[in-house]
Amino acid sequence: MAEGTRATSAQQTREALLDAGAALAEEHGLAGVSVNMVVARAGVAKGTFYVHFKDRAAFVDAMHARFHARVEAAVGAAIAGLPPGAERLFRGSEAYLDVSLANRGVKALSLDARSDPAAQGSMEARRERLAAAGVADLQAMGWEDAEEAARLLGAMTREISVREFDAGHRLPASRRVLRRFLGL
Repeated sequence: MAEGTRATSAQQTREALLDAGAALAEEHGLAGVSVNMVVARAGVAKGTFYVHFKDRAAFVDAMHARFHARVEAAVGAAIAGLPPGAERLFRGSEAYLDVSLANRGVKALSLDARSDPAAQGSMEARRERLAAAGVADLQAMGWEDAEEAARLLGAMTREISVREFDAGHRLPASRRVLRRFLGL
C-alpha cells in the first residue's frame, strides 16, 4: 500500500471512530461512549482504537476538537469580509449555533463532559479561544470590559445552544434576543 493511501485510510478510520462516538453520545450521552461501543459502531477492532487514541479521554478530547474546528470554519465563513462590530458577532454566534445543531452528538458530549475533570482543560481552552475572537468586535462597539463581555456573550450563546439542543431545532425567539442584546 502506498504511503498516501495508507495515510488516507488511517484518516478515514479515525473519522469513522469519531463519527461513531458522536452518534453514541447523541443516543446515550457521554456515559454511553465506551471504547467497546465505539469500535462496534465503527466496525473496527478494539486495537485499532488505540492506534488512533491513547485512551478514552483522548478520544473525547478529539471529538471536541473536531467540533471546534468545524465551528471555527463556519464562523470564519460567516464573518468573512465584515468589519468588526455587532453584526459580525451575531453572524459568528449564529454560525456556532448552526454547527451545534448539526453536530448534536458532540454537543451532547460537551454538555456531559462539563463534569469530567479530565476533559475540562482543553475544552475550556477552546471555548476561551472562541470567546477571545469576539473581543475586537466588542471593542469596536465601545465595550470597556470587552474580554469579560466576550466570555459572557459566549456563555449566553452556549446556553441558547443547549436550549436548541433540547428542542431539537432552532429557537428563533432566542436568536432574536441575542441579536437585540447586540444592539441590532
